[in-house]
Amino acid sequence: MTESRSPRTVGAAVLVALAMVMSACTAQSGDPAPPGAMPGDGTQGLSSDSTTLDDLTRTWTVYRPPAAVDPSAPVLLVIHGTGDTGSGIRNGIGPDLEQLADEEGFSIVYVDGHANNWNECRREGDWPAKEEDLDDVGLMREAVDSLGATGPVYAVGFSSGGHMAMRLALEAPDLVDGVAAVAANPPTPENLNCAVGGDPVPIMFVQGRQDTINPIDGGEVSVGSGPFAKSRGDVLSAVDGAEWFARHNGVAGDGAIPPIDRDGDAEVITWDGPDPVRVVMVDRVGHSFPTLSGRWGRDGGARYDAPGEIWRFFSRGSP
Repeated sequence: MTESRSPRTVGAAVLVALAMVMSACTAQSGDPAPPGAMPGDGTQGLSSDSTTLDDLTRTWTVYRPPAAVDPSAPVLLVIHGTGDTGSGIRNGIGPDLEQLADEEGFSIVYVDGHANNWNECRREGDWPAKEEDLDDVGLMREAVDSLGATGPVYAVGFSSGGHMAMRLALEAPDLVDGVAAVAANPPTPENLNCAVGGDPVPIMFVQGRQDTINPIDGGEVSVGSGPFAKSRGDVLSAVDGAEWFARHNGVAGDGAIPPIDRDGDAEVITWDGPDPVRVVMVDRVGHSFPTLSGRWGRDGGARYDAPGEIWRFFSRGSP
């Protein structure tokens, strides 16, 4: 005898199915957004701005503490990952970054990608900003100019935002005095779509050893799963990618990999020189932006002060 299901049971099954479809659709967008929310409407020193570029309205949000009102104060561009927004990455690492900005006296600019993505350095990928060949480098210039800033400018990006930060280092060395890429290894030569003839810029990489999207040992970057999986092409390993930049920056020396330093839950390799390169490989961290607070992901990964260490890396080479 076949047992019939009640309407409530059928409704619950439909809801579960819809949730699975929505989850799969979200997975194809790219980088996972951090949980939780950070109230921003009443935050002192927070403002929004926009410009028209490529016939599109482009937007960004600025956090400017009292100590950074001087035009000569440093500026930090924060570049989110695919599928996210400036406010989304602020929800994840904003508390850590803004406390640091209060202490060190710099402004933060959370920039919004078009359709939540960037025209960055990887050849592979079919997202709108790349297909429309948007001037995202020009967007970063507009955001900095809107502050009337005359001091050093730095950029930090997560995942696809990390690749956008690399594009700034390679194609806009006159704009940035240092960049950092989190959860983003440099693309392989056949997957690199940026010019590389510019002046060197100090660069730091922070990579999680358990990252399944951006593999620390190199290989294909695949976002999503099943029929929704999207390839972003191949990337170098974390160490090989940092060494590539060390050669580009003229700090590779005799070609030997410098000694590995252990810093708590992380291993650090630094190519010292006028335009240094550093790679930090953090234990028990996946596709995430590690912080001491552990807000982003809450996956039990190592607590590593990536915002603080990135800022200290930038500051050591400040003009």
